[in-house]
Amino acid sequence: MISSDDKKEMISVMINICTRVVTLIFVVVTIFRKCFEAGDAMLWSLKDIWGVIIIGMVSGLGFGIFYIKKNMSNKQLIIFKILYFIIINSVLCFIGLKFNWFKKDFSSIALMEVMFILVFFVVTVLVYLLDFNEAKKINEKLKARREIK
Repeated sequence: MISSDDKKEMISVMINICTRVVTLIFVVVTIFRKCFEAGDAMLWSLKDIWGVIIIGMVSGLGFGIFYIKKNMSNKQLIIFKILYFIIINSVLCFIGLKFNWFKKDFSSIALMEVMFILVFFVVTVLVYLLDFNEAKKINEKLKARREIK
């Protein structure tokens, strides 16, 4: 059974992932639009914003589903990361096609994939760095407690 503190931590992580994904999507797409599209192509429609929010929520939920703190081997971790990547990419492709974010041609799909991989990579690095910093703080507190005793 998952404790109340573990549930709260998992929900917090899910919200953090969702927030990071949504923010990074807006940043990356805005940069790509500014660099590759001419004119005033910077406007976001309400439909686009909802699509990004849905992708963020699915990312957070997916991360929560695969959120296992203990007893995970490196092989399991890699399998979960691959499954998570596939799920998020599938949702992106479905929403992207449904909302006409890209055309059904190679260059449009390739550009969408590049943006997706960039956002996925940056979020993964941020999560790793934050986990690393949290582990470092915990180790410092443990070391300080041992020195006091």
